[in-house]
Amino acid sequence: MKTTEFTKILQENPEKGLFFEYQTGQYVRTDYHITEIKNVNFDTVDCGGIRNQWSEVHVQLWENEIPEPDHAVDTSKAMKIFDVVNRVRQTYPDSIIKFEYGNSIFPTAVLPVHQIKDTGNALIVQLVADQTTCKAKDRATTPEEKAAACCGPVSEKPKIRVSLASLQAAESCEPGSGCC
Repeated sequence: MKTTEFTKILQENPEKGLFFEYQTGQYVRTDYHITEIKNVNFDTVDCGGIRNQWSEVHVQLWENEIPEPDHAVDTSKAMKIFDVVNRVRQTYPDSIIKFEYGNSIFPTAVLPVHQIKDTGNALIVQLVADQTTCKAKDRATTPEEKAAACCGPVSEKPKIRVSLASLQAAESCEPGSGCC
């Protein structure tokens, strides 16, 4: 989901509760805070030697150690935070938006939006964990290219025989003996 799609949904649903499901049936506490909205630029080189560049927007969700029963973020408050950020610097509107979250039982991860459910009085943003991929393999168009793309066949390297006796001798080397 692009940043503009997300903010448009917020604008079209003013004052609705805004909840985040980071795993099936597991929700960010209702008293979370939006602590940062980050423009993130990636400049990578994949295992096929190809440079890849793209941008994302990461929204950091945080839970205070001490629960705050009187604190909640609804769609209007979230939109106000986006407006504050955009007054300082523009959030990348056409970039994918992801949410950064972690707690004591879920390691911090950057999660893309799977879907947004409208329950009538609230929006539930369902997040899904990304899996790693191999861009070289993703670019390949044939099964043969896919097989060779990612860490493809390596030329046969000569095998080196190491005996246990030579390892033990190396471990028992005396200073000044010339074995080291």
